[in-house]
Amino acid sequence: MTKPSVSDSPHAIIDLAVAFWKSKVLLSAVELKVFETLARQPATGAELCARLGITGRGGADFLDALVSMGLLERQDGVYRNSPTADRHLDPGKPGTDISGYLDFLNAGFPCWAGLTEALRTGGRLDFSRALAVSGGSGGAAPADPEPLASDAGNDTFGAAFAAPDQVTGFLRAMTGYSMGANHALAETYDWHKVGSVADVGCAEGALLAQILTRHEHVEGIGFDLPAVEAGFTAHTKQLGIADRARFEGGDFFTGPLPTADVLIMGHVLHDWDLDTKKMLIRKAYDALPRGGALLIYESLIDDDRKARTTGLLISLNVSLVSAGGLGYTGADCRAWMDEAGFRNASVRHLDGPEYLVVGTK
Repeated sequence: MTKPSVSDSPHAIIDLAVAFWKSKVLLSAVELKVFETLARQPATGAELCARLGITGRGGADFLDALVSMGLLERQDGVYRNSPTADRHLDPGKPGTDISGYLDFLNAGFPCWAGLTEALRTGGRLDFSRALAVSGGSGGAAPADPEPLASDAGNDTFGAAFAAPDQVTGFLRAMTGYSMGANHALAETYDWHKVGSVADVGCAEGALLAQILTRHEHVEGIGFDLPAVEAGFTAHTKQLGIADRARFEGGDFFTGPLPTADVLIMGHVLHDWDLDTKKMLIRKAYDALPRGGALLIYESLIDDDRKARTTGLLISLNVSLVSAGGLGYTGADCRAWMDEAGFRNASVRHLDGPEYLVVGTK
């Protein structure tokens, strides 16, 4: 009898099936403020559990699971954040913190329990409660899966702007989601001949902050719905670029896009149907001067739709919670740019699952 290879082990499948355990340990750690607490002062397990209100007998396993995942370090019984967690999971570091996005994911965690029904019916999951919780209640997840909602209409983000605290939570989530791509784009794109850049769907202005901090000759425009302005103003002031970044309120469904040497759409197109994707690219073409560039970044699906699991899962998630949205491949985006009149559209890697598509007018 041939001995099974390691890859034939059923535990390879079981590991996939229980992957949500790791996810929920991380998300609960953010909700309980494990990383925020340890950023202020390392602590023993007993001290940390007392500070966080953890009384269950699983507390030690919870903390040591975080050690095994590389998020905490433990030496002589004292826990502290790993360098990666210290950089990205401490809300006191707004230029690198992604915990707002993890709060959002935690609040929406039960939504995916409805995946089977959503695939069968074609409905979409109502994540308005997740938006409310991530904005106003520190990330505590609702107890029950969200019901399926109709896929009609295009009001994907209406719930995110229903109240000021929800706007704040949603903007923090978008900042965290885009952090890796923002840093990579600010570092790797050639900004030397760029005088102005407009970020379409700017949220808090985190991308502009990364670009303007590194390239002091560039002026920035943040374009988003008017409700975003207060968060944009506060964030850009906190990061020291408010003198070179201005906010322009508008609605890209009903009005033109701002004019600048470079327009950016980061994690924007996947939220909308094909006609809207093409419409936004055409509006970008109209807004740009000759020689200007459109930069689109996403967690793109690979052209063969076989390799980039993250891109496929993000597209699936978007199909569950948006009105018509889906992910797409680099080849898809290049074709849409060509159709709008852009030339020499190209795809390059940014960071992790994130890819950049560049087209020139």
